[in-house]
Amino acid sequence: MSELLSIALFLASVVLYAWKAGRNTWWFAATLTVLGLFVVLNITLYASDYFTGDGINDAVLYTLTNSLTGAGIGKYILPGVGVAVALVAVFGALGWVLRRRRHHPHHVGYSLAALLLALASVDASPAFHQISELVKSQSREGDPDFAAYYKEPSKQIDNPQLNLVYIYGESLERTYFDNDAFPNLTPELGRIKAEAIDFSNTMQLPGTDYTIAGMVASQCGIPLFAPFEGNASASVSSFFPQNICLGDILKNSGYENYFVQGANLRFAGKDVFLKSHGFDHLYGAEELKTTVADSTYRNDWGFYDDTVLDEAWKKFEELSQSGKRFSLFALTVDTHHPDGFISRTCERKRYDVDGKKNLSFSAVSCSQEHIAALIEKIKASPYFKKHGHRGLFRSPGHEEQRLGLSQQARSQQSVLRPARR
Repeated sequence: MSELLSIALFLASVVLYAWKAGRNTWWFAATLTVLGLFVVLNITLYASDYFTGDGINDAVLYTLTNSLTGAGIGKYILPGVGVAVALVAVFGALGWVLRRRRHHPHHVGYSLAALLLALASVDASPAFHQISELVKSQSREGDPDFAAYYKEPSKQIDNPQLNLVYIYGESLERTYFDNDAFPNLTPELGRIKAEAIDFSNTMQLPGTDYTIAGMVASQCGIPLFAPFEGNASASVSSFFPQNICLGDILKNSGYENYFVQGANLRFAGKDVFLKSHGFDHLYGAEELKTTVADSTYRNDWGFYDDTVLDEAWKKFEELSQSGKRFSLFALTVDTHHPDGFISRTCERKRYDVDGKKNLSFSAVSCSQEHIAALIEKIKASPYFKKHGHRGLFRSPGHEEQRLGLSQQARSQQSVLRPARR
């Protein structure tokens, strides 16, 4: 309803100014600016909704106000150029329409009415409401219940017995393991899940539904709301320094913490977050260039999952042989929106929906195969039983709302429980 109202107000402003206001440079510039703002807000809304399924949310604001270094923009260059051309065309058309009667005497009343209608169209637009709510939500006083329910974790583990392997599956979710909805989509990882301790009936909360937010929530136990949290930014030297997170606990307990991913570490401030919380060994697209077998084998975001998880396996073997107490975190990327990426070594390269290849689900099926292969190699290694390693599979949500999937179904965490050493 508000969308239709805002469009009606926008059109009324254009018609009123074009046919009644007459010529005046100041009123023309002011009205064109506000109408242009309406256009930009709505384009931003529709573009954001394409990625989030939820319009302009905290994920959009965080991404746009943080480091975009290494972002996989290859598939968006042509649409971006199209949007830019469309904006120029719209502004040109607006300017032409508003100046149709520029030779007529100026009328202050009609000019003011047109400007007020333009302002009202912006105020009534869903995009303006979403941005306003985001700003208000960050400026409200904190919920008094937070202090009562938030429990600060212990700073270290007493007598730690196990090393830790933690795999983040980009945009993977519980729904994909429903064989009725997605037959044979995740068979390898599904078998592992069936044998593991599987945490179900979990809810994905606001501020936890995009990659860096899922990482913060899983390690720090709090959602990530940005950009209004002053220290939650790649532009500063620390990231939630007042919070005790998993990396801090592990480091205080004598662990050396490692993180491996195929994308650039600077994107979304992952490097700042990890360095702020106990991770001294980080490997991303830049760091892996000199260690991978083929540095040219890349997708839009960085190295493919088969390369990344091979590097994780090599690091696992190296650290296990050293006898050090360690944690090893890995993050996949091949299932990234919009279509994902198919690595050349996976056997499951195609997944059909209604007889047609679905690129996104094909990427899911391929990526889960690589994740399952890494887990199976770890389980089969002598270090799994000898030292005891715990493997966790977590799925930070990203674009699943576009598919209309249940929010409650998205978050998943499974634990492989070996014998203690």
